[in-house]
Amino acid sequence: MAIRSASLRPFAALALGALVLAGGLALARAWLPEWLPGRLPGERFFAERYRELARRAGVRLPPTEPRTALAGRDKNMALDDAVLDRLGPQRAAALGAGLLVEVKQEGLAPAAGRRAKELLVRFLPSGDPIFIRWGHQAEILKSSLENEPAASPAVQAVFTQFLLRPGERLGPAGPGESNEVLEATYPVIGSDPPQHIVATPLPGSTLMLMRKPGDTGRQERNFPVAEFLLQALPLIAGCLTVVLFLVLMGRRRIDLVNGGLLGAVLLAAATLPALLGDRSWLMILEVVGAAALALWAFLVWSTGESYLRSVQPGLTVSLDALRTGRLGPRGGHSLIHGVALGAVLAGFRLAVLAFAAHLPGAWPKGTSVQLPLFGTRTPFNDGVVLAGGVALAMGLAWRFLPARWAPWAAALGAGLALPFALCESPWLQTAAGLVAAGLLVLLCSRSGLAAGLVAALTAFLLPAAAFSATHLSWLPFSFAVSAGSPALFLALGLAGLRWSPAAELERIEPPAFIKRLEEERRLRYEMDLLARMQLGLLPATLPEIAGWEIAARSLLATEAGGDLYDFLEDKEGRLWIAVGDVAGHGYSCAIVQAMTAAALTSLITAGKTPAEILADVDRVIRRGSQRNFTTLALVRLDLRTGEALMSNAGHPFPLLLLGAGGGEEIDLPGLPLGQGPPRKYGDLRFEIPPGSSLVFCSDGLFEATDARETPYGYERPRLLLCSLGDRSAAEILEALFADWRRHLGGWEHQDDTTVVVVKRE
Repeated sequence: MAIRSASLRPFAALALGALVLAGGLALARAWLPEWLPGRLPGERFFAERYRELARRAGVRLPPTEPRTALAGRDKNMALDDAVLDRLGPQRAAALGAGLLVEVKQEGLAPAAGRRAKELLVRFLPSGDPIFIRWGHQAEILKSSLENEPAASPAVQAVFTQFLLRPGERLGPAGPGESNEVLEATYPVIGSDPPQHIVATPLPGSTLMLMRKPGDTGRQERNFPVAEFLLQALPLIAGCLTVVLFLVLMGRRRIDLVNGGLLGAVLLAAATLPALLGDRSWLMILEVVGAAALALWAFLVWSTGESYLRSVQPGLTVSLDALRTGRLGPRGGHSLIHGVALGAVLAGFRLAVLAFAAHLPGAWPKGTSVQLPLFGTRTPFNDGVVLAGGVALAMGLAWRFLPARWAPWAAALGAGLALPFALCESPWLQTAAGLVAAGLLVLLCSRSGLAAGLVAALTAFLLPAAAFSATHLSWLPFSFAVSAGSPALFLALGLAGLRWSPAAELERIEPPAFIKRLEEERRLRYEMDLLARMQLGLLPATLPEIAGWEIAARSLLATEAGGDLYDFLEDKEGRLWIAVGDVAGHGYSCAIVQAMTAAALTSLITAGKTPAEILADVDRVIRRGSQRNFTTLALVRLDLRTGEALMSNAGHPFPLLLLGAGGGEEIDLPGLPLGQGPPRKYGDLRFEIPPGSSLVFCSDGLFEATDARETPYGYERPRLLLCSLGDRSAAEILEALFADWRRHLGGWEHQDDTTVVVVKRE
């Protein structure tokens, strides 16, 4: 029964997605002006209206057909929301808030001589013009630099009349809505609701005319703090993404394969319509713009995928399986759930924008679908950037926050930085972004990054497919691409459910930087084990002997080193003190350290001298390792008399501190153990008087350097120790380390540092 329930779960998710999408489409068709039901006239109708307008303006057009395309509300045609809020969707569409048809072609006017200029007109679905541009917009800067004159008042008067409806007339010109000196605003007397025409003459005899709702005059617009933050957060997030991308590139911790493939698809989807259109230099600008957007999507995706892969590699397995063709039931479920959630997000976004058009003060910023659907910017761009941003937010959250808070933080960051449904109400826009980001984070956490990418793409492709289906004669190519892509994802998912899971069980080759990260993690783990083993070889407690004080401390460096010390007692009650240092760092060093400690434990007996013990330890080390040499000072101490017998194999000379002040080095040279020709060691007999101390230091103490690479040296600690002879063993140890740290000034020491103090009371 449980198996049957699991097999039906993807289809239940698809049914839920279809239901939410249908609800969003129903609300869009009821409240969004661009979705209003009704048949849009064909291209021929608008081409004839365009030719009629050109004829009345005296513009001679070539015999070729003009370019005709659907268009949405332009950012230059910012509409007064206070007016639109009082209107229904039908009347709002009649004011330019919905679907427009753009027609353009180059032609000649009597006043322009032989220089061709572009006449661009945007029509309402009724065939009435609402926007006119006479001249190439891209030539404005060039004409301005060459001081070419603006359009004459006579040309302006001719074109302005075309934006009037029967029974309307122009009122007296007023100030423009922007800071343009030549811009003028004309009230349209007889319009309902009140409307006006904005005329903007530009250099090169270029002219722009827009018919807009609202009263004439400059419109002061409030700019609340919430809206400012909503606009600033995506910009800040984009800058941080670029910085993180460069950091990952510099550290070679980024994978560019999947991002490169997605960028190539985005570039092809955006440039193909441009290449099939006008073969002019404007086409080059469109291709450059498409390349810039594809590059941005590539950057966001590569950064987000790589960072998420480095902290949660399991979430990217489904993406690797999809790219390498190793789909199975698990991958099939991932794709199906991605399509299902994409349908939910598509319906949710349409519903939010529909409510924004229905609520006061919350009108959508632009149309609900980008028009043209496949121009410089495509639904693929929006989907890849959304999925990549969510992946980056998840990677950062899991990297810096506890696991239980990471999903919430990722949803919050992505929801604020990635606008999902742009509208005038900052609170509605924020809520929509948080819900969409939360659903994508949940999906990626459960089904992997491939599901998140499919869901984000589907969220923008399905509305485009539904819109192009209602205008199939206008958008056949857009319908094929926007509807075919989710269908392809769904077909792959259904096929994956039927394929064998064997391919998914095979380990997919990770990117090169992941191999390096895995190797670094393994080395850090093993180094940590070695460091713990090194500390485990040191005495857990120090001997407590009547009449004697013993203090010892060993500080590990950044890597596993080889400092060691030990205290052993033979059968005659004498104390053996061993202080040594294995050269180097890493595995071999730790192994030789363990061999040395084990050899001392087994070889020290009452009948041998320190020199004999060193010779035996040398043979043990030579048998086990030829890579590391070891310095070792070994002292046999008679606890009753203070008589000491020492042999030294290359370790720094210990310092004997006299209680009354002063001190002397126990100067006994010798070669280190483990390398070179066989050697013999000598013994030196001396006495530790009452109140005196014997201090051993490893070379890590003397060779440690500060920020200016100045070593601590031998003379400074010798002078300090000679002044501490009357203190206890623990006080001598603490004072020496305190002075050593002052010299380092917070700089990390690069070698293990060990100090042992034995004081006779």
